[in-house]
Amino acid sequence: MLKSKKMWIACLVLVLMLIGAPLFAQVTADIKNFKSPPSALKGMNIVVGNYWADYDTTKNPPTAQWYGSESQEKLLEWRRRIQREFGFTMQEKNIASWNEMPQIAATSTMANRPAADVFVVQSDWAMSLYRQGLLAPLNDGKFDFSKGNKIVDINQMIVELFTLPDAKGKKKLYAYQIDYGGSLHGQVIFFNKRLLKEAGFNENHLYDLQKDGKWTWDEFLKVCKALTRDTNNDGIMDTYATTADLSTEILDIFVAGNGADYVGRDSKSGKLINATNTRGFLEALQFAIRLRNEGVMMPKPEGAAWDWYKPMFNDGRVAMRLEQEYVRQDIANMKDDWGMVLPPKGPRAKNYVVFTDENVLVIPKTKTPAQVEAILWAMQAWNARVDPRWQTVLYPVFRDVRVVDETMAMIRNPALLKFRNNILVPGLNRGSIAWEMWFYDGEPAQLVESVSQNWNNLVADANGD
Repeated sequence: MLKSKKMWIACLVLVLMLIGAPLFAQVTADIKNFKSPPSALKGMNIVVGNYWADYDTTKNPPTAQWYGSESQEKLLEWRRRIQREFGFTMQEKNIASWNEMPQIAATSTMANRPAADVFVVQSDWAMSLYRQGLLAPLNDGKFDFSKGNKIVDINQMIVELFTLPDAKGKKKLYAYQIDYGGSLHGQVIFFNKRLLKEAGFNENHLYDLQKDGKWTWDEFLKVCKALTRDTNNDGIMDTYATTADLSTEILDIFVAGNGADYVGRDSKSGKLINATNTRGFLEALQFAIRLRNEGVMMPKPEGAAWDWYKPMFNDGRVAMRLEQEYVRQDIANMKDDWGMVLPPKGPRAKNYVVFTDENVLVIPKTKTPAQVEAILWAMQAWNARVDPRWQTVLYPVFRDVRVVDETMAMIRNPALLKFRNNILVPGLNRGSIAWEMWFYDGEPAQLVESVSQNWNNLVADANGD
């Protein structure tokens, strides 16, 4: 499979050359766009702290995630150049594990010795840091956080979410992100092309449905029934549409697809609200339960570990895996060919929905306004796009072109984004509904009602009420 993947990439490069659209475009980041850097930048060493990998332009290769593509080489050349020309240094540094990151960011800032000048954190961690008063406001200077920024794409979903009142009640921006979809948190469906074909479909059937706007719950159920098969007629199902775990991620797919949410946001006050009693959410819960009742989900084997469902997809026992996009890293080398689509549309959705959140960039409160402005300027230069084709770095990641040109294009479309507000409520676990939905004897509304008081209290606490 790896050999065939390399051949596919080579063919792709050739095709793009033949049609006059080179895969590797010329460097587009222009040094002329970076006139007059803030005076505070001179001599600064800026550390961008994350929880996964280093990137140091003084080393060769600069990061462990290096595969020597032309885009990577151009980005490295650009980053070295801006440091030379503007007199600062910058590194991305793994300063903590995922579990340690929230604590490291908070405690080091409280001690006035932040472990980094910029922290890359999950949105819920950033909200916690804001509530503790540990973040510097970002928009007191001249940096352009608008969608009109001509150097980088500023994620407007994050700008809106983190424009929050300071101690005096004045709205300030406390976190931001460059570009869309980079955190790989979009809710998606991975599918096995071989099992689709064996069930009588074209291997691109789900792509075709999605492209034509016909990827709906009804079509999803139809496909699921066809994929659940007793191939040797012994009365035992040999392949299933999907597994019954992770139930939280499965419910997310249908909540998103119906344009619903666990936690909503009041359009006037901006406060969070418990949205599980809405018609859209209840329909999603009912549909998930229906899938289990239809027998298209592989049940958990007796005595199996919590992550039993993972090899079921990788080994071709089930045809679909309903989870977040980062799972692509776990299935990259599976034997069967695979693709990826968004959640199917429910009856309340006018369009497809990208149910997601993002890692965000925050600056600790220990930085002065002048330092904040210099850091923002440097981060913009560091992340300037050297290749205008965002698809370039994604084609080698996936097995086919359509997942990039169609599904990933929608994941990057701001008009389709829906933020997972539930992650902003400390202590709220959507599993209190999702874990119970397979076993609850009553109606979906009764299950929701059974947790509503606790959820209402948690939401109220998150709102500061």
